[in-house]
Amino acid sequence: MYADVVVLTYQSPEIDSYTYLIPKELEKEIKIGQLVEVPFGKRNPLGIVVNTSREIRNSKFEIRNLKEINSIKLDKPILLPYQITLLKWMSAYYLAPMVNCLNTILPELPRKLLMVNGSWKKENITTNYELSTMNQHLILIPSINRIPETLAKFPKAKNYVVYHNELKPAEKFEAWLKILSGQIDYIFGSRSAIFTPCPSLKEIVIYNEHDGAFKDERSPYFDTLTVAQKISNLTGAQLKIVDPAPKIATYFQLKNHIKIQNFAQKTTIVNMQNERQSARYSPVSFDLEEEIEDTLDEKGSIFLFLNKKKESGHLFCKSCKTAEFLQNHPNLCPNCSSPDIFWNVLNIESLALEVKKLFPKTKVNIISSISPLSQSIRRQIDIGTAYSLYAPLLKRYDLVAHIQTDSLANITDFNSQEKLYQQIISLKKLLATGGKLFLQTYNVDSNVANFAAAGNYQSFFDSELSQRKLLFYPPYGVLCKLTLKGKDKDKTFKDAERLAANLRSKAKDPQLEILGAYQLLFWQKNPTYNIILKYKLKSFDLAQRDTAIAKIKNLIGPLPKGWQKIVDPSSIN
Repeated sequence: MYADVVVLTYQSPEIDSYTYLIPKELEKEIKIGQLVEVPFGKRNPLGIVVNTSREIRNSKFEIRNLKEINSIKLDKPILLPYQITLLKWMSAYYLAPMVNCLNTILPELPRKLLMVNGSWKKENITTNYELSTMNQHLILIPSINRIPETLAKFPKAKNYVVYHNELKPAEKFEAWLKILSGQIDYIFGSRSAIFTPCPSLKEIVIYNEHDGAFKDERSPYFDTLTVAQKISNLTGAQLKIVDPAPKIATYFQLKNHIKIQNFAQKTTIVNMQNERQSARYSPVSFDLEEEIEDTLDEKGSIFLFLNKKKESGHLFCKSCKTAEFLQNHPNLCPNCSSPDIFWNVLNIESLALEVKKLFPKTKVNIISSISPLSQSIRRQIDIGTAYSLYAPLLKRYDLVAHIQTDSLANITDFNSQEKLYQQIISLKKLLATGGKLFLQTYNVDSNVANFAAAGNYQSFFDSELSQRKLLFYPPYGVLCKLTLKGKDKDKTFKDAERLAANLRSKAKDPQLEILGAYQLLFWQKNPTYNIILKYKLKSFDLAQRDTAIAKIKNLIGPLPKGWQKIVDPSSIN
């Protein structure tokens, strides 16, 4: 007999699995999903059996050259049948080596705890594959800091485990085995918990699915919701989403599965154009300054939010009154070429200095991983970036202000408006009952700012969807981003242009559009170029996307060294 094994070691990305002979004495013991040790060159790494057969179907293999499996490391499979199917699907959908997908699915294996005879506390790995009731609930949260407050929403969850990447390897593997046994009813965790082996999965609940933490940043760059949809298809588990600001594509396809929370706090939109025209150049508007003073007098809590790249800034032209967010300091106004411009580069440190000048008797606290949020202190103003939205929520604020609302809205990307709406709603969640939100913007007529201020998601969705349809962005198309980083800008650009031209020459499908190559907006040390492949869809269901990705895969084939492939990118810039 033969076994196909995904070997957990560095290997050629073009090879998904390796075929091994099953020793006679192990033929009755080998099972799909089992952890085994195999010879691989001069090493003996671990691997997972993904298929067994009595004959080799691929004639390119020479049977006499096949090696035998060394041993079975764990008697019971540690991956369920649906997870083996999921593994193969992930490799195909995300255009990623199967070993990368397997490494993503499995917890880190505590080698010291793997017994030589292949037994791992057998009482903990007993699995009932014939469970008749579906009783397992998988609850996913973008940040582990939000697990305690999420647990409080499930008072009936007594028999539960918490699963995330901050656990020690032994703790994580113990949790994996408990879930695998089928005796755990609730699993609370971050992104990685989507891969836990649930033999009786009843439902998958995702909180704040729009959060960027649900998109993996390493190969295979999986999206948690897409994986959850596939698991739901494979297991019959129900999929539920609780989100005050769903992604456009998510709401489009799963409207009936989404509960939208509403935050109705009072929101004030401040026109920063008027501030500049009246020769006030402080990042804190006059209206906001007054509100801060009133809140401090009433012993209220205050949070100022600022989140943007340090090198970018706001331009205001004193001649033509143009106000624009730009990535780099210009010498002239891009609209009228006047040199009479005001350039404001703002970050949380410079904002803190300005706030201290305005309120010298007030403590200013910059929230970061080093200096975290503290409990309420009289006359304190907290200042923070997006980190603050993930930090443990120790208090709610009477006043929250978005200092530069336009910094995100002006980034050229297909979903920048969507991200701004979500950011504003996230700030509303920080408010106490009766709290106020201030949005400072140069564009008071912005649909997204006004819809978010009113909490009118449906109108925002309708407006954004019509724009997506015109350009075939999700949910009217599926995206694949190819990225190349290099040291030499000219060479990197030429290599990117060469690939883009080659893809265009081969592309014959009218549903496929190729954008680029173009330089990344925010690159730091190394010049970076993107190529976007956009495949137009008639439907955004997973089967249609599978078909589209397969066609993209056939087009691009093996890429030259150095290229990165990301399916369903969260940004094209």
